Amino acid sequence: MAISKTKKPAPAASPAEVPTVSSTTISLDALARELGPADGAFAARTYAGIPEEDLVTEGTRIDSQSLIDDVPHFVASARRILGSLSEAQRGKVRMPEALLPLLVAEAGRLQAMKRSHDAAATEAAGARAALEVQGRSAMRDGIGERDLCYDGLRNALGARRMARVDAVVGRADSPESLAKGLEALASFIDETRRADPAQDAKLLEDYGVGAECAAALRATAQRVRGVASVQIAAGRRVTQRALDLQDGRVAVVIEKILRAFRAARRVDGTILVPELNKAAWMFEARSGSSGKKPPPAGEKPSSGGEAPPPAAGGAAPGAPPAQGETAPSLGADG
Repeated sequence: MAISKTKKPAPAASPAEVPTVSSTTISLDALARELGPADGAFAARTYAGIPEEDLVTEGTRIDSQSLIDDVPHFVASARRILGSLSEAQRGKVRMPEALLPLLVAEAGRLQAMKRSHDAAATEAAGARAALEVQGRSAMRDGIGERDLCYDGLRNALGARRMARVDAVVGRADSPESLAKGLEALASFIDETRRADPAQDAKLLEDYGVGAECAAALRATAQRVRGVASVQIAAGRRVTQRALDLQDGRVAVVIEKILRAFRAARRVDGTILVPELNKAAWMFEARSGSSGKKPPPAGEKPSSGGEAPPPAAGGAAPGAPPAQGETAPSLGADG
C-alpha cells in the first residue's frame, strides 16, 4: 500500500530574513535634502503672534529627544499619506506645502541645540566631533556637486567659455567660500540661460546643468552655511530655556499638521493621520482627538505608522493623565 508523504511545513523566517525598518532609515538630514530649506517668510508668519513665554511653556511639557526621534517618521508618514490621496482628498487637507520643510528645519535646529546642550553638561568634545563630521560631509557634498556642474557646463558650452566659470567659482577652503562659489555658479547658469534662450539654455538642459541645477546649487550653499553656523555655535552653552523654546516651536508645527489631517479625516474617514510615537501623548487630546493617557514610565509606545493597533488592555493603571487635556493649544489659527 502506498504511503502518502506529507510535506513538512517550511521553517518560519528567522528574524534576520524579515525586512525591518530601523529608526535610522529616515533621518532629518535626508529629509532636509529632499524637501529643501524652510521658507523664512513663512516661518515668520507661522510664529507671529505667539508669545515667547507660551512657546517656552509648551516646550517644558515634552522631552526634546522624543520630538527629535519622532519627527522623521512623522514627516515621512505625512508624505506617504499625501502621496496616496486623490486630488479631491488632498484638497481636504488644508495644509501649506511649506509646513513639512519648516518642521524638518525646526527639528534639525532642535537636534543641533540639544547636542550642544548635552555636550556642555557631559562631553563637549564628542558633540563637537559629531558636528565636525557633519561639516566635512556638507563640504564634501558641496564640492562634489560643484565639480559635477562644472564638468556639465564644459560639455555644454565648450572649454573656451569656462574662463569666466573658473573666475566665479573661486576656492573651497572654507564653508563660506564654497557657498559663495556655488551661488556664483548658479548665477552664471541663470545668466547664460537668459542671454541665449534659443541655444545655450537648451544645451544646459541637455547636459543637466539648467534651471534645476541652479536651484540645487543654491540649496546646497544654504545647507553648507547652516552646518557651518551650527559648528560655530557648538562651543557655546545652550540654556535650558533656549531648548524649551525650540521644543515649543517644533510642537506648534506638529500640532498644525495634526489638526489639518484630523479635520480632513472627520470629513473623509479614509484619510489617514500621520502617527507620533514617544510624543504622541502630548497631542492625543488636542486638535479634536480623543484624550488618551501617556505611556507609563519605562514602557515604550507602539512604533510609528499610519494606524498602529492599540496596546492590549489600554494604558496601564496608574498612568499619569495626559497634560494636553487641559493645556491650551498654540497656533490655533493654523
